[in-house]
Amino acid sequence: MGISQILPLNADNSMLLEVGVAGYDTWQVTDDSGSAATDIRDQVHAVGGQIGLVYMPWHAALNLHGYYEYAAEDRFQGTTFGLSIVKKF
Repeated sequence: MGISQILPLNADNSMLLEVGVAGYDTWQVTDDSGSAATDIRDQVHAVGGQIGLVYMPWHAALNLHGYYEYAAEDRFQGTTFGLSIVKKF
């Protein structure tokens, strides 16, 4: 989930900048099974941001986002980065 703002970078609005904050939460909803199972359910929470550039004449966009995970239980905790390249055909 997140919120962002789109800002025009030139007078004809052909180039747009998007900046925002985002985050996510995940929770394990069923119990583990097997001989090594515990009563602890996995969970992690994350906060981060995103920045993007849209070029309207090409119908193309480039977005970068990153998240810092915190309060992880019974799972790995780390930092995540992603890149999206979008082109309308």
